Amino acid sequence: MTELWPIVTALCALAAVFVVGLPVIWRRKLEGETVDDWLAVRRTETSDEALLSDAQLRVWDDKETEGVSLTKHELATATSTRPGYQIALAGIIILATILLYDRLGSYEDVQITRAIASLDEATPADVTALIARIEARSAERPGNLDYQSLLGEYYVATGNAAGALERFEAILEEAPNAPDVLGRAAQAEFVAEGQVLTERARRRAEQALAGDPRQKSALATLAMGSFGAERYQEAIGYMRVLRDLEVPGSEGQQLMISAISEAESRLSAMDPDAATSDTSVPLAIQAEVMVTVSLPEGVEGGSLTGQTVFVIARPAGSAARMPTAVTRIPASGWPLTVSLSDENSMAGQQLSALSEVDLEVQVSPSGQPGVNNASYIGELRGVPVDSNNVAEVTIRPIAK
Repeated sequence: MTELWPIVTALCALAAVFVVGLPVIWRRKLEGETVDDWLAVRRTETSDEALLSDAQLRVWDDKETEGVSLTKHELATATSTRPGYQIALAGIIILATILLYDRLGSYEDVQITRAIASLDEATPADVTALIARIEARSAERPGNLDYQSLLGEYYVATGNAAGALERFEAILEEAPNAPDVLGRAAQAEFVAEGQVLTERARRRAEQALAGDPRQKSALATLAMGSFGAERYQEAIGYMRVLRDLEVPGSEGQQLMISAISEAESRLSAMDPDAATSDTSVPLAIQAEVMVTVSLPEGVEGGSLTGQTVFVIARPAGSAARMPTAVTRIPASGWPLTVSLSDENSMAGQQLSALSEVDLEVQVSPSGQPGVNNASYIGELRGVPVDSNNVAEVTIRPIAK
């Protein structure tokens, strides 16, 4: 921050030169109107000798009348310097510059942004110094959520879960429903509490999944919490979602496959009849919900090209926003027909365990789930979980 003060001082000095110095240096003499000026104008207006002679006599008479003719000092006018006013104005400009810099400008923020952009070339010492600068800047501007997020991520990476939780909670004060922040806060609290899933961490993770069923931090937190509490069936459900979110064949997917296998092994040891693998229930006999999604009258399907349709099932009559099953498809080929089954189940739940569900359809221009991200929405309540029936949902536009 101090590096910018020479520039601010130079700008203030330049402002003072313009406000105070120039009016003193640059004086433009401006003669006022005299009787001679008036006579010259009369000569351009008329050629009548009698009138011009009369005008000449009046000019002479005015010049000879004491107290009526203007003195040269009175005729010579200049731009008023009014030094007191100009000094005050210069002070206001300087004060305004400093206030604007303090409120809006930030050379330190610019420097931090540049340092972040060049982190690939930074040494560990550079990173430590940068974090110290960000911490100092965040203390000066606690409302800067970008700094809070950066520090939270850094603390997670370095094992300071308590510090990360503090940063994420500061963000939640400004954005209490942000799924990504809720998930990361839940994960940080889970780690800070010694791998114990507290009630608050669980609520935050479930709230995150209600807004974004694919939020990885929330899924991982609930998976680890369920596994640690020996609720292996729940843990398997969360892990399957995480597995499907990973790139096929990647290290992350292989890790989830191993974790699912371990959870299934432990579940089988506890209750041989409770273990269910991905292939234990043939798809042909799995319960399904068939859904047809139609456009409202007057809306052409081409207007929604490129958008994403989310079809979400929740337990019938439940006030919770936690999805039981979710599927997403491109918004094309209206009306759309989709099916929900246990393959689409989320977070350790099974669609086949329900007799009825409430359906919600969201059309998202950004491809992100959540009512706040939707341009169209549709609902249908009390739909039987039965592949022999087809539920019909007509979407409607959301007023923004």
